[in-house]
Amino acid sequence: MDESGSHGASPVFVVGGIIVHEEDAWHLQQRLDAFLLRKLSPLGHDHTMFELHATEIWRGGKRWGNVAESDRHRMLAGAYATLAGYAPVSPELPWRLIGAVMERDPHNQKLRAYELLTKKFDDFVNRMSRQGQQQRGLIVHDRSNVEGSLQNWTNQWRTASSSLGQLRNLADVPLFADSRATRALQAADLVAYALFRYYSKPGGRPDERYARRLWAHFDADRGRMHGLIHDSDYFGSCRCPACASRR
Repeated sequence: MDESGSHGASPVFVVGGIIVHEEDAWHLQQRLDAFLLRKLSPLGHDHTMFELHATEIWRGGKRWGNVAESDRHRMLAGAYATLAGYAPVSPELPWRLIGAVMERDPHNQKLRAYELLTKKFDDFVNRMSRQGQQQRGLIVHDRSNVEGSLQNWTNQWRTASSSLGQLRNLADVPLFADSRATRALQAADLVAYALFRYYSKPGGRPDERYARRLWAHFDADRGRMHGLIHDSDYFGSCRCPACASRR
């Protein structure tokens, strides 16, 4: 998991994540790493020194400032295509995306977003178990000041209950790691950024250039997009795929 839009002036707060089986975690990271190698090596750069951090790629932050803007934007689009095109090692253990986009109640946005997303992940693991794939889930989050709060919240949701029900399928509380160390967390950053670009509506309308590659991969069941929650005051008129699937 990773978050986007946590700065005070942001119109939305987003938490995005990728659900991937432990067997696929390595293969997905290799795929993303190979993509960066192909794109950066011809430009004379050591790809291992570059993080797939969407905002830095878009704006030219940190090491990405040494790459031309046109190349950066092509690489960002290519990173989404690489992620969207990943095929799991076992079709019985699919990878899925999850996300929560919050536009209401700014004082409780983080609590509500993580409560929703953690429960959606727990539900996914439970659904896989009912289908014969007995699993436990583990959440890994990019380093963040939400670490202590999220671990405390999760402990409460496991022992008592959240407003959505009790968590029963997690192996432990969420763990936190530096996204520079793992392409899997960088994939979560791509998801959060794509959702932020779409729902924050830069220029007054949704920017779907990255999100459109990902819609089909959000967890869904019987035509309803359970894996993506859009919390807003205009559910009845919202045309986003998450809201539209629930009407």
